Amino acid sequence: MTQYHYGAPQYHVTTRDKIGPDLLQGIFPADRSSWGDDPKFLGWPAHLQRLHMTIADASARLVDGLETVLEESEGSVQEVMGLTGMNSLGLDLISHVHGHHGFEDANVLPGFLERFPQLSQAIDLLENDHIFLDLTLDQSELVFSKLNGKATSKKDIGNALEQAKMLNKILLRHTYDEEDILIPAVLQAYS
Repeated sequence: MTQYHYGAPQYHVTTRDKIGPDLLQGIFPADRSSWGDDPKFLGWPAHLQRLHMTIADASARLVDGLETVLEESEGSVQEVMGLTGMNSLGLDLISHVHGHHGFEDANVLPGFLERFPQLSQAIDLLENDHIFLDLTLDQSELVFSKLNGKATSKKDIGNALEQAKMLNKILLRHTYDEEDILIPAVLQAYS
């Protein structure tokens, strides 16, 4: 098994295109097009995808909402109401993702590592994603908490939008790769 360096562009969550075949070692190929045909997909794998879809939808709504609020007149009722909504959505998203990844770190990933030791590097990659994502979530919380009504400047809204875009990109890459690592293993293990 080849060693990898998480900071390298092909492995880091902010720069990789997808999970590399060197980490999967060809063990469980991710053929997403066939997942829905497998009756085992309807259990935990479908649940994982629904959770990830909820996260992705909330993240996309946050980006779209911040773009809309940024276009509103400064101090207008629409801007103030939009900021309140984006503050709530952003902080709720952060809380949900922290909770989701906390559960995965404590239960899911250790269980997969025990059941599928051949995925150790791929699971290590996911754990490194979680560490980086936790830092990004903490930074996002600081930025989104500034969306608090009339005292919020257009610069604050612009900063929140950029933070939301970065968070969205990281969440999409990580959750997609996490599914490509975990779901095929489950489907093969119970066939």
